[in-house]
Amino acid sequence: AWRRVATAGMPAGRAEGGVNLLHVHSVQDATAVDAYLPAVSAFLRESRSRGWRLDTMAERDAALADMIAILCYMENAGIQRGRNLLSGFLYVYPEHSGHLPEADRALKAWERFGTSGERDPICEEAWAALTVAALRGEDEQGALINGLSLDCLLRGQDWSRLRLSDVSASAARSGSLEVALRLGVRARGERTKTGAGQGVVVERPWLAAWFRDYCDRRRAQGKIFVFDLKTYEFRSRFATWQGRLRIAVGTPHVLRHGGAALMIARGDERKKVKVRGRWGKDKSLDRYTKTHLLTAQRATLPQDVLALGRAFLADPIAELIRARQKLLAPRDG
Repeated sequence: AWRRVATAGMPAGRAEGGVNLLHVHSVQDATAVDAYLPAVSAFLRESRSRGWRLDTMAERDAALADMIAILCYMENAGIQRGRNLLSGFLYVYPEHSGHLPEADRALKAWERFGTSGERDPICEEAWAALTVAALRGEDEQGALINGLSLDCLLRGQDWSRLRLSDVSASAARSGSLEVALRLGVRARGERTKTGAGQGVVVERPWLAAWFRDYCDRRRAQGKIFVFDLKTYEFRSRFATWQGRLRIAVGTPHVLRHGGAALMIARGDERKKVKVRGRWGKDKSLDRYTKTHLLTAQRATLPQDVLALGRAFLADPIAELIRARQKLLAPRDG
């Protein structure tokens, strides 16, 4: 397209639009491969094993509704599994659009009742303990994703598409380090859930310094993307860390919920939380601000996990060093 601009006089705007369209398709294809196709494949295998008939649209609709119920009530899966299944089925079989009323009602009921627990926020102590668990397992990428997801209120699609060119670091007037992330880069045809051309600045100084150093190392290695992990891989690791700590806080989306709830709990205005979390509507923010659940979760944490989280929050830099070196000596020296 650019060659045609240079040699044949094609309008630059049309060429740019074509390139952007290719970027949009590449993002959609990545979603299909990583999320939609595995969900549809799992549904078809389950249908075969259970002997479900799929000859007519009505039968396929009923089978999808049953599968959503199994994911929700029997497997206690995250609701994104249900969304991926229904969206993926329509992606593979677009002729079913508008003809799956039972499956659509089942998914809406799941969202309404919230049985997956994805809407509960994570308290700061549990988040800190999970960071330590990741580092002790020599998983720096996972630890950083865990840290940034709460601090910057990131969705999985935000960090998974992040490129090193989207990360900028500079000194503020006060001399402190500022690290900014560009999200939904319009020039690449990308957008976040609530639009394109968005961004956020890392709030916690120790996390900003750590993230800048990490990005510098990735650039020196000639990398393009900030993280190599896929969202489903991080979800698996997030569950593994919980198992090591003997806690159950839910899926990675609780990090975004926790970041918003912590801001509200410390007295930040809702408008500030809305802007930082990149929500388009006040109603969307409501379910993220259940601050009483922070206290409720904190009360359920094992005492050693609670102590570990509080030690980290009291001196993050020192605890990062301890975690990387797997030090178990008493902190009093």
